Amino acid sequence: MPLPEGRKPLSKEWFAENSQNFSCVNRVEVIDNDGRSYTKLGVKSVSYQLQDDQRTLKLFVEYEE
Repeated sequence: MPLPEGRKPLSKEWFAENSQNFSCVNRVEVIDNDGRSYTKLGVKSVSYQLQDDQRTLKLFVEYEE
């Protein structure tokens, strides 16, 4: 899916400079063209990795059962 007009992909450098502490996060949401496609409450931790030559962003979510 192409990015909306005027939007640019985020670089590895941007993530390194702007990464934040996720320790207070307790909800994760993924928003797509149809709105919320994924929501998880009770989140205990969140981390991310850039993979596939920075083409894939993976979010790792640990949550309370």
